[in-house]
Amino acid sequence: MKKFLIALAAAGGLIVMGCQQEAEALDVDFVSDMTIASQGVSIGLDQDGDELSVSAGGLTLSTSDTSQIGLEYGMSLAGITGSASYDYTSDDEHELGFDTSLNLSAIGVSVDAGLDWNIDDSSFSGSLGTGYSAFGLDGSATSYWDLDDFGYTGMDLDAGYTLQLTDNFSVRPNITVPFDDDWVRGDIAAGFSVNITFGSSE
Repeated sequence: MKKFLIALAAAGGLIVMGCQQEAEALDVDFVSDMTIASQGVSIGLDQDGDELSVSAGGLTLSTSDTSQIGLEYGMSLAGITGSASYDYTSDDEHELGFDTSLNLSAIGVSVDAGLDWNIDDSSFSGSLGTGYSAFGLDGSATSYWDLDDFGYTGMDLDAGYTLQLTDNFSVRPNITVPFDDDWVRGDIAAGFSVNITFGSSE
């Protein structure tokens, strides 16, 4: 039995090393995020950009590597979600953002669009995406555009699967594959999204 456990541990070590080397060859960044919600208040921690956010009543306050402070207000009405945001960036610039999303829940499809205005640079950028969700599986494709010269700047492909382990705890393994304006793949991001709810989240 002891020899079997030693062999199993050695095999496990080789598998982990092999997966790590394969991940390095594919340029995979492992970043995860967590959301904890209770009584209408949620706290979010995201390794991607080291973002910390606090949300309540549709209002979100955040900070990250690229934003010294961010403020966003969002609301939903009849399947349409809209939000407006302000960011004071790490470059001491001011940005306004506007996003809207149409969720066709009957068929699990969503369409979203966003507009960002850098006030200091007088520059505009936009995003347009579509997604699908059914039976816990979801995926999306989001394209990014320079609206000043009207040119395509890149795209993100995202996929995930939500495991609802209990009524108050879910885990979503996910992967994001980015492409630049020449359709060259960038570093893949993979990780887990963890959601924990204490009591009522409303």
